[in-house]
Amino acid sequence: MHRKTALLTTLPRTVTVPYYAPSCLFLETVLRSKSIPYDTVQCSLYNVLPREHLYPLIASDGFFFKNVMEGLDFLLAKYGKSLDSGLTPKERAQALALSALLDELTWMLAYSRGQDFSWLRDDRKIIEDFSLIQLYFWRNWIVPQMQKRTRRRVRGYGLSGKSAGKEVTIRTEAMLEALASLLNSNKYFFDVNEPSWLDCKAFAVLVQFKYTPLHNEARLKQFMKDRTPNLMTFVTRMKEDFWSDWITVSD
Repeated sequence: MHRKTALLTTLPRTVTVPYYAPSCLFLETVLRSKSIPYDTVQCSLYNVLPREHLYPLIASDGFFFKNVMEGLDFLLAKYGKSLDSGLTPKERAQALALSALLDELTWMLAYSRGQDFSWLRDDRKIIEDFSLIQLYFWRNWIVPQMQKRTRRRVRGYGLSGKSAGKEVTIRTEAMLEALASLLNSNKYFFDVNEPSWLDCKAFAVLVQFKYTPLHNEARLKQFMKDRTPNLMTFVTRMKEDFWSDWITVSD
């Protein structure tokens, strides 16, 4: 029998945020904002490292999607929803441009995690049901390898050398400030009654900067507090509106 309710296979949940991967958080936030029912199952511990880049996966009505946007389009069509309802053609174009900025900001986040991903080793939400063997494997093999792979990807992107840390900090601040200027005092990035896909993506990325450890953390956290408070308010509001179970989910 085909499954009617969508099943999402995701990366492990954490204490700090529901997901350390923006892609998983983005997908669930879109579904919640559109009131589309779904269930989740976490991937096997032993699939985190070799298949991390594939998650989340979507299964529904006998179809299996490895591409998030393809699966999301299927679910939206099934329930008669739209990914960018209320946006004008110009705003859709602007959303694509802002999405590229968020992708760049995700690389800045990756740089931080390539430098230090150790906070994930002892995340009590992830390890709460591990056996001793699984715990050893997670702490001493999976997380260190995740950090090394992330560092290699970031180097391939061009963020390497002695000045990379300073460059990342400056670029991160510039992009955060640009997003803050565009959001201004609005509830969402565009004049709509419900969040667009861009708002969900911005939330999924910005929440990582607000709640998870960062390279040059003291400076960036203070920058966000002083220079982009509207982005932090945006994150809090999205969290309250669509993640009322945040404490249950994350902790």
